[in-house]
Amino acid sequence: MKSQILRKNFGKNVDWNSLPKGNFNCFMFALKNTIPTEIFDHEENNQVFLKSLIDEKISYFGDIGQISGKVHYSNVSELIEALKSDLKILGILATESSAEEIVEEQCIKIAFYYNTEELLKGKHSNFHFIRQEGNKWIHKNGWNGDVEELDCPIGEFSAIGLELIGYFSLSLTNNNCS
Repeated sequence: MKSQILRKNFGKNVDWNSLPKGNFNCFMFALKNTIPTEIFDHEENNQVFLKSLIDEKISYFGDIGQISGKVHYSNVSELIEALKSDLKILGILATESSAEEIVEEQCIKIAFYYNTEELLKGKHSNFHFIRQEGNKWIHKNGWNGDVEELDCPIGEFSAIGLELIGYFSLSLTNNNCS
């Protein structure tokens, strides 16, 4: 039986300017996922049936751990585990990486930022994701912000109140990025 399934737009090039800004945030942008995500529900007569992770209580993606239910984290290790669990349910394998590591063409590399001061107080807080495209890094500023290229090297990027948690190589679970 097949494992979790992500809609087939993972990693595909998208004309982001053609989409309504409010339809996706920095996380969905980092994954190149513009539509509600579905997972494997069941298989019948060699046909795969999907169910949406998005329902009336979940409008796309708003918090780390929301998809996997791993919402109780109070340190960076637990936060990373929650992120990896969310991605695993989406059918994505996340492997810790570095800014310099080159990933295979079928993979995506992201940088993950989080407000660790609030995290250490046991509170969920702001996060941000940036995706690498070739030699440049691009991101979307929140739900209603624009998609833009960083105007500085990734190592010099800063967002008020956020700290770099790490770089991750992402691939569909049947591919390998290393």
